[in-house]
Amino acid sequence: MKQLRFFRFSQGALKDKKNPGSTKTSVLCISYQEVGFLLLERAEVITRQIKQSLPGENMSTKSRIPVTIITGFLGSGKTTLVNRILSESHGLRIAVIENEFGEESIDDALLVDSGESIFKMSNGCLCCSINDDLIDTLLSLLERKEEFDHVVIETTGVANPGPVIQTFIANEEIAAEYEVASVITLVDALHLGQHIDKKECIQQVALADLICLNKVDLVEADALAKTIAMIRDINKLAEIRQVERSALKFAEIFDRDQFSSAFAEEDHGCCDHNHGDHDHGSCDHDHGDHHHSHLAHEHHSSDFVSVAFKTKKPLDPAKFNAWFGQLLLKDGDSIYRAKGILKFSNRKEAKIIQAVHRIVEATDSSISMDDAFESRFVMIGENLDVEALKAGFEGCYA
Repeated sequence: MKQLRFFRFSQGALKDKKNPGSTKTSVLCISYQEVGFLLLERAEVITRQIKQSLPGENMSTKSRIPVTIITGFLGSGKTTLVNRILSESHGLRIAVIENEFGEESIDDALLVDSGESIFKMSNGCLCCSINDDLIDTLLSLLERKEEFDHVVIETTGVANPGPVIQTFIANEEIAAEYEVASVITLVDALHLGQHIDKKECIQQVALADLICLNKVDLVEADALAKTIAMIRDINKLAEIRQVERSALKFAEIFDRDQFSSAFAEEDHGCCDHNHGDHDHGSCDHDHGDHHHSHLAHEHHSSDFVSVAFKTKKPLDPAKFNAWFGQLLLKDGDSIYRAKGILKFSNRKEAKIIQAVHRIVEATDSSISMDDAFESRFVMIGENLDVEALKAGFEGCYA
């Protein structure tokens, strides 16, 4: 079997380590090689290497800086939310990175100290823009890391947040210092139907762990229900908060660590919240027993697929590695996100797996497993063969 070839981000692109002059579009990409490689074991090795960022120090003793990515289509209310973070007296020390300063300009009266590219706001937050390269911006911020505790990145309205997320997994230097805590997508409740067929809009919703459903005061109840249904067709796991004027509570933004964490015990991510109230009546939980895999898929368009598996049967790690690795090799460009908490036959604790396109992160969990434990695995993407995915996953049973 030929050796795996890995790529890392550099100067806004992905560079092949063996051929520095060439540019690639994938990480954890395999060139001209046989299938059956132990992808997840290799991902674990990389994860351990990243966590060993300082001699004698690992991530159990060195906490990384949490990062919240705020995304959403044009006009969804991202700039309003970011300006609240930069201007209100919340007592938090946040560094905000904008792809470009928004249409609503930052009032000069709010600026306390301006460096070459990093601005100090009157409420203690830092603000900077991405000139050419996100990695350079993040490394520059580390020179002032004593001034902030959390990073917020605002993407442009027509951006796919996937490459931003990949930066924090694929680049060893960045992953040693930062970790993605949450991806928050703002959705315009009034206009989602006009945007939902655009690929960027689907990707923004698909990658979120929190959906901020904005401008709900402008929508009738029936139309709002249809909008929520459109969101659920794409992303069944994300928590939904219904708000007006981007009025998320700051605790809802910064007291989150959901992106890389396991599924909640009862899939509370499927619950929809209206202005902070938790109504279990709106949850689409299935609390019944599951003794075999279940397939639930929704097609928003002819190309889009959201597929979920549940099973109490243990998985064979070698079979899963071969299947999932081959799947990413073949269809990684079409898989927006995959996430699962899985029971393997050779482990006592569950394994958390997540992937954004071809970038995979495999981490241990402290969740013990018994006969009643249920593995869950979700994939969101386009042009995926649902029946083949079902057969492939079930073929991984031990």
